[in-house]
Amino acid sequence: MMDRIDLFHLPFYKKEAFTGSDRGIRFWIGKVTVGEEEEAQDYLRVTVWPEPYAWKHTPDEQKISKDFAFSEEGLDEIYEWLLGDGRKLIMES
Repeated sequence: MMDRIDLFHLPFYKKEAFTGSDRGIRFWIGKVTVGEEEEAQDYLRVTVWPEPYAWKHTPDEQKISKDFAFSEEGLDEIYEWLLGDGRKLIMES
């Protein structure tokens, strides 16, 4: 089972994305920038899809994404979403 510490801390996501899996789901977490120049806002985007295939071998229709605040609190919310609603969405589809 995944623990919150497995998702690293915010500085990691300033330069890298993270992929992982947990009991039937795979996920990608990375920084995305939404908006134009001065109005641009950074978010943490998490995408989940069913195992066993990697991102590029899974049809887009099977992937579900959600954006969270680019903060430690956003990472906490991602952790809860991965264990709760994100998992349910994948397991029920």
